[in-house]
Amino acid sequence: MIRLEGLKLTAGSFSLGIDELSLQKGEFLVILGPTGSGKTVLLETVAGLRQPRDGRIWFDDRDVTLEPPERRRVGFVYQDYALFPHLTVAGNIAFGLRARRGRGQDGADGGRVRAGRSSPHRGRVVALASLLGIEQLLDRYPVGLSGGEQQRVALARALAIEPDILLLDEPLSALDRQTRVEMRVEIKRLQRELVTTVIHVTHDLDEALALGDRMAVLIDGGLRQVGIPSEVIRHPADAMVAQLTGCANVFPAVLSDAERSGLRIRLKTGIGGAVGSADPELFVDPAPMNSLGETFHAVIRAEEIRLLGLVRDFADDVARAARPTPGEPPANILEGTIRNIRLQSIHASVEIEAPPLFTIHLLRPEVERLNLEVGARVSFGFAPSAVHLCPGRVL
Repeated sequence: MIRLEGLKLTAGSFSLGIDELSLQKGEFLVILGPTGSGKTVLLETVAGLRQPRDGRIWFDDRDVTLEPPERRRVGFVYQDYALFPHLTVAGNIAFGLRARRGRGQDGADGGRVRAGRSSPHRGRVVALASLLGIEQLLDRYPVGLSGGEQQRVALARALAIEPDILLLDEPLSALDRQTRVEMRVEIKRLQRELVTTVIHVTHDLDEALALGDRMAVLIDGGLRQVGIPSEVIRHPADAMVAQLTGCANVFPAVLSDAERSGLRIRLKTGIGGAVGSADPELFVDPAPMNSLGETFHAVIRAEEIRLLGLVRDFADDVARAARPTPGEPPANILEGTIRNIRLQSIHASVEIEAPPLFTIHLLRPEVERLNLEVGARVSFGFAPSAVHLCPGRVL
């Protein structure tokens, strides 16, 4: 459906380069990236609002690289919705339809869409408003609407032209948490019902996981990784992707030893990258070390670390857990001091200085059951398979 090939674009001092990116018809692709990574520039290039200096953009078998935006059948929703304040909700929704028919942007009745059957747009406007649950707002103006209502109007306006492709530029970032969650469900429902191909950019990981069939990670104007969201999170391509996808435990490491049953690495905790015998040594599953280069990192997701308990209460259990099962590498068992506990509604993040500083995710009742507190000495462990090795520097 959409294919980008060798795309290169310069905007001031910023450069965007996409070697290859393809979407199937009806696919929902989420582009995750930090501020300034080029997410909006990429959307505007697909929409035809920016022209690349090199490369091609294909919609099916049609090269649209030089086509103007109005010929691309693309709907675009910006972060601030960009509604026309002098037009009613109905007028905003119908704006794209009037523009395609060569009409002025004000339309009849100062931006109002007439209720009579003679209006060429009335049926489409009412149908979209009903689909999005805003039919009662058609005669109102944007200034009096809530953020969620404005977002629905912007979506309806983008969908009014029956676009082949819908581009969403962080449309949920200005909403409160509860409304964001509701709108995620709404956007996904619309996409499935209309079988629309969507590119949605965000810096919010939860949003990316909730919406995307696939996720593309964009950093510094380049695609670092594209794949099913769960796979990108579990197997990040490099240390920056690991951090961007929510992993707090990303540590520089060096190869310690290689055995038939697995590898051993040491985490670099000293200043200047020096490695000492006191640095933690971890067992990891076999990995293609030749693809990592001289600088690599160990990535351990917080949810894969098990808290064994307070050291004074669980010394025997820790000793038993550390003994290897015949034919298997031993589990990684560490001890540390709790430096911080961040409680949330259901979960808790516990920071433990081993060193280095590990973050563990627990259910809040478990924190209360174990009576964990800052300064307590605890033990924790994780399997060799939980340690993912990847190249690159960190953010």
